[in-house]
Amino acid sequence: MKRHILTLIFSFFFLSIYGQIKTEISGFIPDFFARTGKIELHIIYPSIIGNGHKVICKSTLKSGRFNYLLNLTEPISVSLTLNDIPLLFPGTYSTIINPGDSVQIVVPDSKKLGILNLEFSGKGSEKNNFQKTVVAAKLELYKRDPPYQNQSLEYKFQSTDRKLDAIDFYYKRFSKIVRAKDRDIIRAIEYSSVLDNLFITAMNSKSDSLNELFNKYIVKNKRMLPFYKDDCIYFDGNFIAVRDYIILTEYKNPQKFGGTLFRKLHPVKYCELVIKHMAKNPLVKEYLLSDAALNVFSREQDSENSQKIFQIFCENVKDDSPFYGQILNAYQVVQSRLKKGMSFYNFSLKDVSGKMHNLSDFNGKVIILDLWFNGCGGCAQMAPEIDSLEKNLKGKNIQFLSISIDRDEKLWRNGIGKFSAKNSIQLFTDGLEMKHPLISFLKPRGFPFLAAVDKKGNLIGIPPDPRFSKDAFIRFIEPYL
Repeated sequence: MKRHILTLIFSFFFLSIYGQIKTEISGFIPDFFARTGKIELHIIYPSIIGNGHKVICKSTLKSGRFNYLLNLTEPISVSLTLNDIPLLFPGTYSTIINPGDSVQIVVPDSKKLGILNLEFSGKGSEKNNFQKTVVAAKLELYKRDPPYQNQSLEYKFQSTDRKLDAIDFYYKRFSKIVRAKDRDIIRAIEYSSVLDNLFITAMNSKSDSLNELFNKYIVKNKRMLPFYKDDCIYFDGNFIAVRDYIILTEYKNPQKFGGTLFRKLHPVKYCELVIKHMAKNPLVKEYLLSDAALNVFSREQDSENSQKIFQIFCENVKDDSPFYGQILNAYQVVQSRLKKGMSFYNFSLKDVSGKMHNLSDFNGKVIILDLWFNGCGGCAQMAPEIDSLEKNLKGKNIQFLSISIDRDEKLWRNGIGKFSAKNSIQLFTDGLEMKHPLISFLKPRGFPFLAAVDKKGNLIGIPPDPRFSKDAFIRFIEPYL
């Protein structure tokens, strides 16, 4: 007994000095034994929010094998791609790796991907096999459902309830095989994947029975409890379901208040609701306020909303939160850059014919820059709004510039008119993506991203998103025309 205690003391002492623990993720894809392939490991660090939370490690298969050695201090979410195709999907996009794990992954058939077609072994693989079992049970239930568009709202709630019950069944069944924290995290991840579609439907529903169904299947069954355990909220977008839950709890029909756009339309009110409904769950409250702050900083830069939300954040998030310093730094960056009246970056970008366009070419005109990429759902929604604005503002001294951050020219050209406005001047950042100097100057956190520049080449600011209010956009820009 004394020896065990001394061993534990030494282990904690060792970790306190060195902190990081060697961790290994390796694999074998027999189909690639005699040919090359590109493998990527995508790592999501849960204690980092915003920029820097994702790291991509790239390598080439050698005789069909890959191997990644990591030094970890905390559990992480990981996903893998083979020649840019996700290995774990269909089924899931990511799984959990703990410090000290040595997980081996075998892909028996590279034409049949998805977590159900992978084999996990080695130290720590029991949690990955637990997730695999949960996904199999969940997908079996999905197969029994009619097409989603043919399901009634009540059926969607009932079907969701059955899937969550299945997750809970295996959560209990693996209690002696997988440690509690790993089961908690994976259960929350799988809960989130099931609830997301239902909550999107509910947020935009006009049904009079919505509130009754929500209370019966979600509130009374305490379906949100998995998200409140320890730090489960940090992993894999688990916070998204909680954001919607808060609004569905507050309003019988959120659709009347903007539905899924509520947080963007009313960011300060949303933060107040987070404080109200998550008072007993401080980790969740702090994470959601951190996420809200970063989102509004990104969309609006140094706006009145940004200032109010930063104040709310400081008053309600403890300084020992892992996100406190990150949000302070983000706000300082917002205050120090993209100030109204500052000189805009003097870009030089080519159009579809190869002609170069510089900032000075547009002197005497207000410029609206619309940043986008091929495949961006929000960009596809933005494109027709920009087209409409161009018609409304025709004859004014204004020029819309559509700027692609795609990684290659083919993607850019194929996306024009689908993910960008048809009549804007189409410009390309030469495949540099986020590393292009213009993008580094703007530092957008998401896309689409708009910026406005006045007739002298000085920054006006980040205009209101016309997808939410075209009138607000026009009111913002009119004084400068």
